[in-house]
Amino acid sequence: MDLFLASKRAENLSPATLENYEWHLRGSRARIFLTDYEITSPRQLDAPTLERLQAELLAAGTSPALVHAFHRVWKNFAGFCIRRGYATASGVLAVKAPKQPQVEPETFSAEDERRILAAARSARDRLLIELLIRTGLRLEEVCSLTVDDVVDGPEGAYLRVRQGKGAKDRVVPLNTGRVRMSKRLGDYIRHERGAAAASSALFVTRRSRDGVYEPLSGRAVQLMMRRISKDTGIRVHPHKFRHTFATRALSAGVDVMALQRVLGHTTLAMVSRYVHYQKSDLIEAWRRRTD
Repeated sequence: MDLFLASKRAENLSPATLENYEWHLRGSRARIFLTDYEITSPRQLDAPTLERLQAELLAAGTSPALVHAFHRVWKNFAGFCIRRGYATASGVLAVKAPKQPQVEPETFSAEDERRILAAARSARDRLLIELLIRTGLRLEEVCSLTVDDVVDGPEGAYLRVRQGKGAKDRVVPLNTGRVRMSKRLGDYIRHERGAAAASSALFVTRRSRDGVYEPLSGRAVQLMMRRISKDTGIRVHPHKFRHTFATRALSAGVDVMALQRVLGHTTLAMVSRYVHYQKSDLIEAWRRRTD
């Protein structure tokens, strides 16, 4: 497992992805299964073993999405062991993942957005929330932004997202015909964030440590959203902002290929679930029918 995780680290995967791999391989659920079945060697990682792991997780009430994640990580690990000669049971690579039910991505309504922004306790928090809902950035990506990543060039204003998920840089436009996020970010940098000038991070802590304002952590953002959830009764989490952004972009007529690039998805299949649930488009198409 150490060698496998080191190989993933060498692929320049994000810290969140590496942490995810380690939890699925070494977390409490995996440890219980390995102990119960006395699995101590990669040579025991055969097809029946992976199928038993999946069956036990499902029987314990684990969500199909999480079981699917276990399947993906453990099959990836098994493939690594086979390639390195630590295991020979290649049949494990043919095991199919449990079928996941198609679930509509959770999104915020316009009223939800208004209440969430009203519950934010600082200009920084309000801007961070609005940036998430208008750019679709992942939590670790928005926390990694620097002042220099806000670019207002002759082609237009955009964010430069450096080394996002999959170690890919990308560009995310900021302004629409109605909303100029670049101006809001510029005003924030000049007026609200001024005391944090010693740090290059776009979003920083409101209190300094020995005079130094540190970059805002993902954990701090999650705690802020948990408080807003409690205050508003709305389930608020980072990825829900991403779902909302993608759904609204499609409704506004953004091309699927352009949306794929902005979201930083590897394949169109990852964007297709948003297309699948465009209820308003389906209803409008039926209204236009003449039969």
